[in-house]
Amino acid sequence: MINRQECWYNKACVLDDCTGCIRYYEMKYLMDNSGLSKSRQISPKLSPQSGDYAVFNFLDEIRLDIVNFVNNGESLYIYSQYTGNGKTSWSIKLLLRYFDQIWSGNGFRVRGKFIYVPLFLDKIKEFENPTALRLYKEQIVNADLVVWDDIASVKLSDYDRGQLLLIIDQRIADEKANIYTGNLVSHEELSKSLGDRLASRIWNLSTRVEIKSKDWREA
Repeated sequence: MINRQECWYNKACVLDDCTGCIRYYEMKYLMDNSGLSKSRQISPKLSPQSGDYAVFNFLDEIRLDIVNFVNNGESLYIYSQYTGNGKTSWSIKLLLRYFDQIWSGNGFRVRGKFIYVPLFLDKIKEFENPTALRLYKEQIVNADLVVWDDIASVKLSDYDRGQLLLIIDQRIADEKANIYTGNLVSHEELSKSLGDRLASRIWNLSTRVEIKSKDWREA
C-alpha cells in the first residue's frame, strides 16, 4: 500500500486513493535506483548569498531546461573553494528535476545516478562477485545523467583514478550528461588530484560554475 505522506507529489495530488498510482511507482523506481538517500529525495530550497545571484539564476535556467541539457549530453562542473554553500544541493535539485520531467512511461530504466565519489571508490573495492561489479558499473555508464559529488575530495590511488577515468570517459564518448561538484578551483588543482586526462575532461568539457559564498552553516 502506498503511504501518501511519502509520495513526492502528496501536496499537489487530488486523488483520494493512491493505490495503483503509476506516477508514484515510476518515481519510486527512479529514486530507489538513484543512489539518493530518503532525506535527499525532496528538492532542496536554495537562496543565493550576496554575489551569487547570477550563478543561481544560471543554474535555475539549466534546471528548467534539464531535459535538453541531458539529451544534448552536456556536462557541468559546480565548484567553490568553500564547503557547505549549495554545490551538492544544486546537483540534487537538477537530478530531481530531470526525474520529474521523464518519469512518465519510464518503466524499469535507471535514468539518473547520484555518486558520492569517496564512497563509490570504496564500494567498488568491496564487490566479491565480478559479475555484480560489472552490472553496477554498466548501470552508471548507461544512465542518462550522473552526478559525481565531491570529485577529488580525497587522495586518489592510481586504481581510483583509473576507475573514474574509465567510466567518465565512456560516458563522454556516449554523449551522456554529467554533473560534477568539487572544491578544486583550477585545472591545475584538478590535474594534481585526478591526473591530466580526467582533469581535462572535467575542466575543458564542462560548463564551469563557481559559487563564491562561504559556508552557510557558519552563519
